[in-house]
Amino acid sequence: MEEKLRKYVEELFAAAPKNKKSLDIREEILLNLNEKYQDLRQKGASEEEAYEIVKRSVGDVDQLIREMSDPLSQEQMTETRKKSAKFIAIAVALYILSPVMVIIMAIFNQPVVGVVAMFALIAAATSLLVYNNIVHPKYHKMDDTMVEEFREWKASNAEKAHKRDMYASIIWPVAVLVYFLVSFTTGAWYITWLVFIIAAIVHRIVRINMD
Repeated sequence: MEEKLRKYVEELFAAAPKNKKSLDIREEILLNLNEKYQDLRQKGASEEEAYEIVKRSVGDVDQLIREMSDPLSQEQMTETRKKSAKFIAIAVALYILSPVMVIIMAIFNQPVVGVVAMFALIAAATSLLVYNNIVHPKYHKMDDTMVEEFREWKASNAEKAHKRDMYASIIWPVAVLVYFLVSFTTGAWYITWLVFIIAAIVHRIVRINMD
C-alpha cells in the first residue's frame, strides 16, 4: 500500500515544478499519508477504506502547485518582504538616532528639547514596527485537509521568522539607546557596555521561545 500511496502522490504532483522545494513538499505529504493510513488500519479500517480516506484528506494540491509555479505569486511575496524590511530598517534608524538628539540639543543648552525629540523618534519607530506587524499578511486555514495544514504550517513558520526579525530590530536599537543614555547620564562608560551583554541574552531567550 505504501507504493500505491507513493504513486498517487506522484500523480498529484506530476505538474509541479521539478525543484527541491516541490520534492520536499511531496515527500512530506507522502509521509503524512502513510502515517494516517497506518493509524486508520490500527483503528480497524480496511485497506481500501483507509486508502480512500487518506486520499480525500489531501485537499487541493492544484492550488498549492499553482502557488509554487506562479512567478507573480513569488514576486508578490518578495515585494511584501522588501516592504517589511524597509519598515524595520527605518524604525531601527530612528531608534539609533533618538539619543543623538539629546546629545545635539545638550550642546545648544536645550536638554528638554532633546529629550522630547528623542521620545518622538522612539514613538515614530515603535509605530512603524506595530504597523508593519499589523499589515503583515496572516494565513487562515480554509479546511482540515493536509494541504491546508501544510500551508498553515508554512505561514506559521514565516510569521515566526518575521517576529524574530522584528524583535531583534527592537532589542538592539533599544540597547544602544539605553547604553548612551546611561553612559552620558552617569559617566560610567567603563561598565555600561554590559548593556550589550544583557541585550544578547534577551535576544537569545526570545529566539528560543519563538522556535
